[in-house]
Order: sequence, then C-alpha cells, then structure tokens
Amino acid sequence: MTVRKLTSSAAATTTVLLLCGAILNGAALPAAATTTTTTTTAAVSATGPSAPATLAPPASGTAAAVVATPAQGSAPATAAAPGLALSSYDAATGTAVLAPATTGPQTPSARAAAPDDAAAAVRPGQLIDSPPTPAAPHGALVAVTGVQPTADGKVAVTTRPATLPELLGATSTSLRSAVSPSAFEVQPQIGGIEVTTDLGATSGQGSVSGSLGLSAHATVPLPNGSSATLSGSVSLTPSVDFSYQGALGLLDPQQARIGFTLGAHADWHVSADLTASTGSVRIPLAKYSANPVVMVGPLPVVINLNFTLSADIGADGTVTLDAEQSYDGQWGVHSDYVKGPGWTTTTEPGTSTVAPLRLNLKGSASAKAGLLAEGSIALYDTVGVKASIEPYLRAAVNGSIVLDGASSTPDINGTAALYGGLDINGALMAQLAILGTPILSADLPFLAFHREWLLASVSTGPNPPRLVDWTSLSSGLSDDAHSAYLKTRPDWDPSALKASCPDGSRLIGLSHGGDDGLCTDVTKADLWDAGRGYVVDHGGTYVTTDWAPGYAKAQCPAGSFVSGYGRNGRTMSVLCAKSASPLGTSARTLWFDKGDNRPAVASGGDFAYGFAKGQCANDEFVAGVAYSQPWWQLWAARPYALLCQKLA
Repeated sequence: MTVRKLTSSAAATTTVLLLCGAILNGAALPAAATTTTTTTTAAVSATGPSAPATLAPPASGTAAAVVATPAQGSAPATAAAPGLALSSYDAATGTAVLAPATTGPQTPSARAAAPDDAAAAVRPGQLIDSPPTPAAPHGALVAVTGVQPTADGKVAVTTRPATLPELLGATSTSLRSAVSPSAFEVQPQIGGIEVTTDLGATSGQGSVSGSLGLSAHATVPLPNGSSATLSGSVSLTPSVDFSYQGALGLLDPQQARIGFTLGAHADWHVSADLTASTGSVRIPLAKYSANPVVMVGPLPVVINLNFTLSADIGADGTVTLDAEQSYDGQWGVHSDYVKGPGWTTTTEPGTSTVAPLRLNLKGSASAKAGLLAEGSIALYDTVGVKASIEPYLRAAVNGSIVLDGASSTPDINGTAALYGGLDINGALMAQLAILGTPILSADLPFLAFHREWLLASVSTGPNPPRLVDWTSLSSGLSDDAHSAYLKTRPDWDPSALKASCPDGSRLIGLSHGGDDGLCTDVTKADLWDAGRGYVVDHGGTYVTTDWAPGYAKAQCPAGSFVSGYGRNGRTMSVLCAKSASPLGTSARTLWFDKGDNRPAVASGGDFAYGFAKGQCANDEFVAGVAYSQPWWQLWAARPYALLCQKLA
C-alpha cells in the first residue's frame, strides 16, 4: 500500500476515473490493501467503555432526535426526553423548535398521544442530537441554553454548538462500512445523464453491497467553439470510516478518525476536437450526497458524504481525440487525531487498472483526459476531510496514434509519448469545534500524492519535434530532488526542505502557502551549461534593484536561472544554475499571494491544488523569489512574488 501522510498539531490536512488509460498492454497504479466493508467495533479503551457502532437504516418520516443529559465522567450522554424531533432549526442564530416526532405513518389517535411530558422535560444544559431532518439536513448537535414551551407539545429552544466529547464522553467505538446506494441523492449536472442504482444484498449488521450507477451520452461545448462527446457508464461503491476514543472530561478526545473509501468501475468513451489551447476544462457530470447515521449505542452521530464527478479534458494545441477504455480502481483518505501530536491525514492511492479498448489521437499538442472525483466527509457538516483524485493519461503527439481494439500495439505515425498520472489533493476542513480540538478556522490544503510515469514513446520519420516536459515539485514533507547531477553532489542546502528540477529544466512556478513548484523545458531545452555550474542564494546577495519592496528576496546572479528552491524555517533559498546560453534582461514582478497569477492558458496543470500559484510565461524563467511569513504561519517563510525574466 502506498501512503502519504501529513502530520501537524496546528496544520493538517481522493471514483474516479480515467478517460484514456495505459495504451500499451494496460497499466497499473500504485497498489493498496483492499478496504473492508464490514462493521467493526473497537476493543475496550483504557479510559472508558466500548460501545458498538452500526450504520442506521434510512429513516422514514421525521427521525427523532435524542435529547440527553451530557456525558458525565467516562459515561456517554443519557437520553432524557424521547419522541421529539427538530421541526425548525436556524444554525446561524442557534434557535430551534422541537415537536413530537413522526417516524412513520401515524393514526390520528397516535398523533393525539404525542408526549407533552417529553417536551416539558427539555431544560437548559441538555444536548439535542438530531439525525438529518428537513429542518437540519446535515443533522445537528447542540446544547440547550434556553427553553420556551409553545402550543401542541412543541418547545422552542435557544442553543449553542456542542461537541462529541460532550455526547460520547470517554466511550470508545469504531466503524468501517459501505453506505447503501439508497442513501444517496444524485443530481445530474448536464443533460444526457441517467442515474441507476443496484441495491444488492443488505445484511442485518449495516454492511451493504451494491453500487451507484451513472450512464451518459451527452455533447457539451468547450472553449473556442469546440465540443466533446461523452458516453459510457460509471459505478461507485462508497464506504465510510469513523472511530472515536474519548478521554475523561469534556475536552478533546484521545483519538478520533474520519474518512472515506471509494471503489469505481467505468467503461468510458470521449471524443473531442480540441483547438487552440483549451486549457483544462472540467465538466461536472453528477453530484452525490448522503447523510448516513452511525449509531453509537443509542446515540446518533451524523456523517455527511458528498462527491462531484467531472470529466477533465484539455490540450495545449490542436488535436482530435477519440478514446475508449475500461477502468477499475479503489482509493481512500482519512484524517486521524491523537491528543498531543494533533491531526494526521493519510491518503491511500489504492489499486487502479486500465484496459485500453480504442484510441485515435491526431494533431500537434499535449492532451490530457481524465475523470475527476471531488469528495468530502464531515460530522454534522462541521469537520472532516475533502479530497480529489484524478488518474489521467497525458499524450504528447505530433502526428497520430491509432489503437483499434483488435491489437494491443498502437499504430503511431510521427512522434508520440504517453504518460500515466495520478493526482490526489485535499484539505483538512478546519472547523473542528465539533471534536473540541483547537485549530485555525480555515481549510488547510495539502498535496497528498502526485505521480506521473512514461507509458510509451515512439517516433517515426526524420527529426521529430521534441516533447515538452512539465514536472511538479513538492517539498512539504521531504526533499524532492529531480536533478540526477545534484544527487551525486553534497547537499546544496543542509537542514532545509528543498526541491530541484530535472537537469536542463528550469523553475517556472511556485505556490503561496505551500511548498509546491513547477519545472519545465518549454521554449528552451537543456538550459544548464555542460559544466553544471551552480550557486545557492539565501539572503539576496545578487539583488540589484528592489523589485518587491518590503519582502526578503533570494535571487540568482546574471547569467543563471532558478532550478530549485528551499525553505528553512523563516528563510528561503534558490538554487541558481548557470545558463548554457545568454539570457535576456527584461524582467517583471509577478505577485501571487492574493490568488492565482498564471498565463491565460497555463500548461503543466494545477501543480498546487488549493493554493494560490504564480507561474511565469513560457518564454520566461524565474530569476528570484520574494518571501515573508504569512500572519497564520509565522514560523515558516512563504513565497509572495516571482521575478520573471525573458529567456532571450
């Protein structure tokens, strides 16, 4: 199993499918262990009792809330007033109205026997733990601060947000289970989408089989007057992962986990005429949402699960694409809390296979196609993880590739290279009051996983044009060294987290708030001189003009270009490679701390998902980096601007 982790006490923390896969005899993505789909219960904790966790069946009518006395010591909350449900709830003001629950069809006599005494028993200090209702679609967990009885057995209350420690106390529980397809609401986003559901068999312990189905046949417009035709079928099998180990008292728990796993199968066909650099175009196909309820003994814990499935198509030139394939895969992501160290996010790229069926690609461009899934999981809509995954094919072609399905060997005329790729990106959703864990009130993005590999490279004819290379860098967790030469040399910036471009490539982009970069050899290849000369600058030794007033700078001397970067606490460094040819002197300052500042058609993809990015033009190189410390991260330097300089 391939795993990437990000751990921090104050900063932490994607099914998807691919439209064109591995063309030569298929390809496999990183392997992972199969995710179970059965309910499991944790062993007894040293700090409190264990409670079974099961996935509740979908409710009919209005589900009853639990009105309970908060947890005391190691014991969880205890129900105090049964038979009530939220008939109205305003999360912004905390006001709500409780009314007798209708959990199914009722006779007039049953409605008349609604428990007025239960409404009268509601009092300040109690908890309201509500499953999803029309008044609170994502569920609600609040503490009562004031009570005002009304007519017909209803009671109006004022509330404040409550936490899981107040509800579960020192209870220990866990569950990993598939979610029934019948629990999902699916909203098609374009015409030509048909939703199907295979319920499969359902056991009595919350474990389900079956899948969410989607079939499509639609033509959608693309930029510059072109269009794409999408057809095929997709089936998804989602699972949720939840665990909790409380501590004595009502503060943050000892341990907690929230996450999800998705399996997917697709038989997919895409055809498009991509003209004049469309860039990356995302076409939303369908949105999936469910609010499964985990019953911890008698107490409901509401999980909110959401996915958006999109086609992702793009090219940096003019090509005609017609591709058909099948895809099978599984992937997952979860975020774990341990008292002390804090939050850790783990991504499991899983196992994905592609069986190429047919391909016809011709033109002159680098084209990318994939199916992108973006998902999120939360507790009462206030805490969790959001993530995206995109296995993709990138084809760089000057000529044509034809695979007719009868043979596993494509017919290539001209020059072509095929790359497989996998991107997993995401963030810990930082509204963590529900778990009582202190953290900043903002999403905390991270690059969870990125990999691209060559599937095939074939050329025929004289002097074929070269293929442009784009390489993403990420040094947030460890050094990311792509320079073969520097791997044989002493560490160019000891103690720093750093990244270096492939030999001959140059840095062209950086992210703000992260440690991600983008390298390329577009416009000018093999830029590093044969002697492999380089210097490292930390403190602006080579700055001749103040091109970013008020910011510290790391800059290369004349005749050199940035081919790597490093960060050591509150300082940044640049690796300056000596150019093999004269460089231009025209330069500009490119700011990107307020949002993306990239060319209108930016090649290289989204190299830092969730972060603002700066990217110089294809005929420029990065000559310097201006940096400072953002207000929310005073211990770490972050880039704010690039000095972009002409290649010639």
